[in-house]
Amino acid sequence: MTLPLETPRLILRRFRNEDLDPFLVYRNHPDVARYQTWSQWTREQGLDFLRDQQRVEPGDLGRWFQYAMELKDGGALVGDCGICLNVEKLRTAEIGFSLAPEHQRRGLAYEAVSRVVEHAFGELKVARIVATAIRGNDRSAALLGRLGLSHGMPTRVWFKGEWAEELRFTLDRTGWLVGPRFPPP
Repeated sequence: MTLPLETPRLILRRFRNEDLDPFLVYRNHPDVARYQTWSQWTREQGLDFLRDQQRVEPGDLGRWFQYAMELKDGGALVGDCGICLNVEKLRTAEIGFSLAPEHQRRGLAYEAVSRVVEHAFGELKVARIVATAIRGNDRSAALLGRLGLSHGMPTRVWFKGEWAEELRFTLDRTGWLVGPRFPPP
C-alpha cells in the first residue's frame, strides 16, 4: 500500500504515538464532535485508537483506516480522513473526515478528502464512494458536493439522543473521472 499520500499542503500518513495529544484536542473540541458519532475521547480510547490504526491498512474490508493529516509546513497534525471498504458491497467505500477548528475554511479538508477519493478509485479499485452528513453540517455537505458527490432524500436517524436528518452522498468512479480535481476551488 502506498503511504504516505500527499497533496500540495498535506501529508496523509499513518497515525503515530506522538499524535495522541493533538488528536485528542481536535477530536474533543465540541465543534468537531458535534456532527460525529462520538462526543468525547478519553486518553485510553485515544491510545486504543492509535494501536488499532497501526494494525489496519487502507483497503482492509470492514475496517476504518484513518489517514492522519499533517501540514507539510511545520508538521502539525490538523485532522484525519478515514475510509472503510464495505464488506457486503466489495467495491464501495465510505469516507469521513475531521479537521481541527483552527485549520478549517482553508481548503485543507478538500485537499485531503479529494486525495483519499482519488486513492480509493485508483489504487484501491473502488467503484463507488459514499459519505453521510447530518443536516446542519452545511460545510461538510458543501465539501462533498464540490467533490462531485450527490445526495438523495434525507433519512431520519436517531443521532445523539434525538431524531435528525441524515444526508447520504454517493459518487461513482465514472463521475469522478469527469468531475472535480485538484486544486481546491
